[in-house]
This record gives sequence, structure tokens and C-alpha cells, in this order.
Amino acid sequence: MVERIQRENSTEFFKNYSKMSELKNIRKLIENKKLGEADLALRKLDSEYLENTEYLILRAIMFKIQKNYYLSIDTLLIASEFEEKEEIYRLLSEIYSYLENNELAKKLSDKKIAHSALAELKNEMSGIYRK
Repeated sequence: MVERIQRENSTEFFKNYSKMSELKNIRKLIENKKLGEADLALRKLDSEYLENTEYLILRAIMFKIQKNYYLSIDTLLIASEFEEKEEIYRLLSEIYSYLENNELAKKLSDKKIAHSALAELKNEMSGIYRK
């Protein structure tokens, strides 16, 4: 019984480690401007990543680079449902700056009010990201 639990735990550990390693490699590709390779690597990942915050952030970064700003916003809103990270706020702020919504961009970049600004944004959205 103990051996089975240990095996399951170690299998889960290596599975999670493998996921994070793949995502770190994709992030490096993006940082090194190997965008085609990064996009292809992200597309190859299967549905088990759809609730992974890091995966969603990387997808949002690619959408932002491709100027698919609204798709990037939706992806970041989904990511924030699983985990709140400063990177999500920073990316949303950048995107809203590009879209010339400077008031929202400023709120999202202010650590004191970013959480409430994000909550307000989610309440204003139609809820598509929640479906």
C-alpha cells in the first residue's frame, strides 16, 4: 500500500516537473525571439495544460505578440481564475495601454488596487472567459 502511494506520488511529481520544464523551455524560446518554435511548442501541448496558469500566460504572451489583444485578455482572465500572479496584472496593464485604455492600465499596474481593478474588469466582461 505504502509503495503504491509512493509510486503514485513520484509519478505525479515527475509529471508536474516535466510540465514545468516544457513550459520553461517555451518561455526561453519566446525570450530568445524564436516565436515560431514557441508557438508550435504551445500548440503541441494537450488539454491537460488548459488549467495551468503558466501555460495560459505563455499563450497570452504569444497572442499579445501576434496583436490578438482581446484573445490575450481573455486568456489572462482565465489564468487569473486559477492563480493570481503579478505577471497577469503586468500583461493586462500593457495590453490596455496598447488599446489606449490608460485609466485601466494604470489601475492594473498599481499593486494596491490591481486586485480590485481586475475584479471590476471581470464583472464588466460578459463572462465568456468563465464558460
